[in-house]
Amino acid sequence: MAIYLTNDDVRALLPMGECIGVLDSLFRQEARGLVENIARRRVRFAGASGATLMGGVVLGSKAYAMRMAGLSVLHDTDTGKVEALVDPGTVAWVRTGAASGLATKYMARPDASVVGVIGTGRQAITQIEAICAVRHITQVKAFSRNAENRENFAREMSESLGVSVVAVDSAEACVRGSHIVVAITKSSVPVFDGAWLDSGTHVNAAGANSWTRCEIDDVAIERSTLVVVDNLDQAKIECGELIAAVEHGVFRWRDAVELHEVVGGTVPGRPSADAITLFESQGIGIEDVACYAYVLRQAREHGRGQELPF
Repeated sequence: MAIYLTNDDVRALLPMGECIGVLDSLFRQEARGLVENIARRRVRFAGASGATLMGGVVLGSKAYAMRMAGLSVLHDTDTGKVEALVDPGTVAWVRTGAASGLATKYMARPDASVVGVIGTGRQAITQIEAICAVRHITQVKAFSRNAENRENFAREMSESLGVSVVAVDSAEACVRGSHIVVAITKSSVPVFDGAWLDSGTHVNAAGANSWTRCEIDDVAIERSTLVVVDNLDQAKIECGELIAAVEHGVFRWRDAVELHEVVGGTVPGRPSADAITLFESQGIGIEDVACYAYVLRQAREHGRGQELPF
């Protein structure tokens, strides 16, 4: 019998540490050729409506997902039978943070302890949660344009994570002295000057998943010894800052490394202690497939979810 899983169900079944582990296993599978991603396509119709098409094949997942009418529909890969209807928001929220956490695990300095995050909306919560899961973080500096928002974010995250989170009054103060920098905004212009990055810094750029967005400037990209994308085909379509850097002649697509190459051990994620590294996260279909499959298994095992009459 099919089940319905709410966002609260997903949050309980997909803790951040588990989600990072799911993605780690996924990208190791991709490194072995066992995974195929389908790059996202955004289709616009007349007026404001549209559709997002994305997906992938993860061998052994026993499930595939489709988005319909605001719900994700999980099907059995053998029979096509509907296994579950899932509210999609929390899966996307957690796995976006987990992808940055996974990149941080392999790309940041082992002794990284100070994080600077630009953007203090809902997506920033799981970014910091994931980084704290893979590094011993002693301080987080938070900046956004709205002083009240960044102060509230700092207070709430300090309480929930037990880590010192402080609001700062400029992007420069946020970036300078940070070992890990996170950009998680919807900005169409760079949110910090790449010259502010200290040697050895790792950067997660997780907000610009559209060619119209651009959080990172050419200087930061040019200074990065290693630029990693979750999927090259999708980055060429959607990664606004890398698309711009290619057009400006400061970056070449052949220099981009895919995340599975780092996780699988083909390419070192930290070329040297002083290297600046950059992870450009777009969010890809195989991540969703792997997370949905995990959530479904956990729901069956723990008896979670509302039974549906089909």
